Amino acid sequence: MYVQVICNIGALSRRTLTYRGDAPLGSLVAVEVGSRKATAIVIAHSAATEVDEATVKEVSEVLYGGYAWLSGDLIDLAGVIADYYLCSLGAVLELMLPVPFACKEISGLKRPPKDKPLLLAKNLVRQQPLLLTEAQSAAVESIKAAIVGGSKKPYLLYGVTGSGKTEVYLQAISLVVARHQQAIYLVPEISLTPQTIAAVVSRFGEKVGVLHSALSAGERARTWQNIAAGKIQIVVGARSAVFAPIRNLGLIIMDEEHETSYRHEGGLNFHARVVAQLRVRRAGGLLLLGSATPSLEVYTSAMQGKSELLRLASRPRGSFLPEVKLVDMREELRAGVKGLISTPLRLAMAERLALGEQALLLFNRRGYAQFSLCQDCGFIHLCPHCDISLRLHAGASVLKCHYCGLSKVASPLCPKCGSRQMLSRGAGTEKLEQEVRELFPNYGVTRLDRDTTSQKGSHERLLTEFGSLNSQILLGTRMIAKGLDFPSVTVVGVIDADSGIFFPDFRAVEESFHLLMQVAGRSGRGHLPGTVYVQAYNPDHYCLRLASQHDYEGFTRVESKLRRKLSYPPFGGLITLRFRSRDLLRLREATRSIAELLAQDKSLTILGPVAESPEKVSDVFRYQISIKGSSRQYLQKYLREKRDEVEALCVARTHWYVIIE
Repeated sequence: MYVQVICNIGALSRRTLTYRGDAPLGSLVAVEVGSRKATAIVIAHSAATEVDEATVKEVSEVLYGGYAWLSGDLIDLAGVIADYYLCSLGAVLELMLPVPFACKEISGLKRPPKDKPLLLAKNLVRQQPLLLTEAQSAAVESIKAAIVGGSKKPYLLYGVTGSGKTEVYLQAISLVVARHQQAIYLVPEISLTPQTIAAVVSRFGEKVGVLHSALSAGERARTWQNIAAGKIQIVVGARSAVFAPIRNLGLIIMDEEHETSYRHEGGLNFHARVVAQLRVRRAGGLLLLGSATPSLEVYTSAMQGKSELLRLASRPRGSFLPEVKLVDMREELRAGVKGLISTPLRLAMAERLALGEQALLLFNRRGYAQFSLCQDCGFIHLCPHCDISLRLHAGASVLKCHYCGLSKVASPLCPKCGSRQMLSRGAGTEKLEQEVRELFPNYGVTRLDRDTTSQKGSHERLLTEFGSLNSQILLGTRMIAKGLDFPSVTVVGVIDADSGIFFPDFRAVEESFHLLMQVAGRSGRGHLPGTVYVQAYNPDHYCLRLASQHDYEGFTRVESKLRRKLSYPPFGGLITLRFRSRDLLRLREATRSIAELLAQDKSLTILGPVAESPEKVSDVFRYQISIKGSSRQYLQKYLREKRDEVEALCVARTHWYVIIE
């Protein structure tokens, strides 16, 4: 008996190796590759081999007792994903596995699960299905018909914030479970959607399993085994849960499908939506996408009839969308306001807080200040490993790099000239918290950002504090815009709302619009009316103007016109090649040669090579080349043909990967 295996080691990750031995399909084995031992996954069996038998080695060891971590269906799916993303099969398989590729044993794997299957299952009362609105009922009936009829088209549930999309998801899951099938419920980030998870668990109890990065290796492996054994019917998780070992797939739900966190960059660069589409296409089942602000790609697909569109146009229970007011910060400066909070926002907060209501402030920038500057000699603290300034944190006493994690104490003296005239410029959530506490000393303030949520359970603790009204003001980065439902929040403020609009990315305006619409939706979700104050220096920009009018469809018309003119997705193909090397001169030379190679096809537009921003991270230089063409499919075909030539032009220790936009 022979086994064909894949190792995720450099060039070997694209090659199938043959060994003599008997190990189940999808199991991990230890093998000798040259003079070293490596871990590999079994992807096929054969009774004979075309390789010279004298050169075939024995499998050194079968790991984890021969447990089959991946089914044949998942291995086949891995091949499809590798072909789509032009990456190695080994990289896909490693990402799919719930256990480390290079690890033989996991501590505690043989122990039974602890008596707390879900972090949010405690203290929850089993929730019964809610009474549906007419629009919700129509959506559920359409989904039911699609599930029963085996529809091949994805479904888009486009509903305004607070319109009851979650209840539609839950009833869709009930339909699948009643048919003895399984479902995957994807959320952008587990730690940021506790109320969503609580809703699923309270409805379905022990039928639910959660896959997320906070699980230990043993917990993740045991959950994986329970899913594969059919003990779990509903899997809730972030993007990697799309690989869950579901045997009888009936439904994949992708909530907030527009979120950028569904895109993964690392050994394999994939989008969970694409993988979900590939999976349901092969395994059957329905793909249900949901959002109050669908991505332009998904909405355009629905408009073209490639997917079915379901609408929830209003909020139930008599609540209404909040009023959105644009605040021109140029006028505030002229009036002498120098703080982060404008006069209209400050007055509204004071009024609503006095009535026992709550406020939420979004400032999508961490830290206390963006950089520290010497007023005498102009010195700025820079990270020695990255081309970026160090950010001030913890009340201006610590300097941190937001890329490599470097941290050091901030001296009051300039390290270059010895001056005491060190000035902090810019602001972040820490400075906003300081200002809020000074303006509203009698109210509790909760800050939610990466710095306050680094400890396990901190998200849940901080949100519980705010939800139980022990705190009246919640402020933080974009994580506060996702999946939160606090009926007492009646005032929302957005600080520097236009800061992300001019970022050098063709999706920057769309992502800013999504963020504004989502955070606005946190206001007025109960019986109390809500108001949103959007502070900006460019209040006339179409992104802000249309967001203030809750005009998603108007925004898609304007943005589509601009994208179509420039042939950006979804109206043209775009693939980006990213290159990494510690040798800047060689990297520049290699990327110039690769750009010349790719430019041989005169129908394509080659952008670059250009340095990414920042150019250097953790002492590694970063360059990219973007390729624009008539379609994604044509670009994929072209790059498959050129892949070996690109590889040959990459100098030693230059790593490259593909981003399909």
